This record gives sequence, structure tokens and C-alpha cells, in this order.
Amino acid sequence: MARIFLALTPGKDLNDQIIELKKDLKHSTLSEAEINWQKNDDHHITVNFVGSMEPEQIEEMYEGISKINFMSHLQLDITHISFFPNEDSQLLAAIIKPTNQLQKLFERIDEVVIRIGFGSSLKVYRPHITLGRFKDKTRPQFSFEGYEEIDISSRVNCIDVYESEFEKGKTNFNLLRKFEF
Repeated sequence: MARIFLALTPGKDLNDQIIELKKDLKHSTLSEAEINWQKNDDHHITVNFVGSMEPEQIEEMYEGISKINFMSHLQLDITHISFFPNEDSQLLAAIIKPTNQLQKLFERIDEVVIRIGFGSSLKVYRPHITLGRFKDKTRPQFSFEGYEEIDISSRVNCIDVYESEFEKGKTNFNLLRKFEF
């Protein structure tokens, strides 16, 4: 069985800006922090983490996704850096402005995965890009002064299906299929 999730993958321009943002954080605010940084080619905005699926379930999901009428593109705006989902979390994230378009995409994808026996318990979608995870569970508090208002924008025009594999202590993401808007 494969562990499947659906995500929006930043294009090169947005990914390069995220990489620069991580470099800035590494050399300033978080220079003393012990963080497992997300690999630069693994940035994504999860829309739905489906979980373990059989091959026939994946095919059924593909069929459902192919029937969705998507918009021509989707605007993404990174607004700030924060811990996710709350201040006590170990996850460091670039927070994406929640828009009606993103919420509708989340709902449409959720309808597809619910039809095949999966689904999210989330009612409100909270889009973000994982930048890293703090190694120390008792990490000090950090202030993201200078990162409270970020103006990074880009567009995406496809949703991607990934398989997540945990191997030798590391998580790897393998792109299985793209669905263009």
C-alpha cells in the first residue's frame, strides 16, 4: 500500500523565493536553532493527506480528480512565517493566505477522496509550506520579527499526487501524477 497525498507544488520562481527565505532564516533569526530543514525540492502545499491506499483506490481517485472542473490557475500568497499549527508546535511554516479558491479546491478534492472511503476531518483548510522541523521538543521561543508580513506571490496551475515513503530515517516524496488546471 502506498501513502498518498495531494499537493500544490510551487513553480521554480516561487520555490527559489522559498529557498531564499530559508537561507535568510538560517543566517538570522534561527541561526542558533537545531532544525531539520525541508529539502529544497520537496516544498509543497498539502491539499489532502489521504493515507495508505491500494493501487485500485489510487486509480479510482485519479478518475475522480480528472472530472473536477478546476479554475485556470490558482494564486498563492505567502503572508508570514510561523509555527504550525500553533505556537507550541515543532513545525516551522510559510503560511499561505487562505482564499476562497484554495478552500474550494480543498473541498472538491475532499469530495473525491470521501467517495472512495477516505476523507479529511478538517472543516477549514489551513494552507502552508513546511520549511523545517525543530529537533528539540523543548525548543526556545522565537520571534519572527521581520517575517510577520511577507509579500511573496505566485500562481500554480496543477495539483500533484505524491507517494510518501519513509526510508532509512528520511521521508521521500515521489511524484506519481499531475493534473493540470
